[in-house]
Amino acid sequence: MPGTLPGKVPKNREIVPPFELPDSTGTPRRLSELVSRGALALVFFRGHW
Repeated sequence: MPGTLPGKVPKNREIVPPFELPDSTGTPRRLSELVSRGALALVFFRGHW
């Protein structure tokens, strides 16, 4: 289901599975779409926007 990840937290430099999450505007973003543009750093914030 989009917007969910398995319970395992990836470690630094570990390959993560494909996923889709909403950005800060609510637009769904796919990991593959972002990686195709170049280097990527993932940052997760707890709480609500």
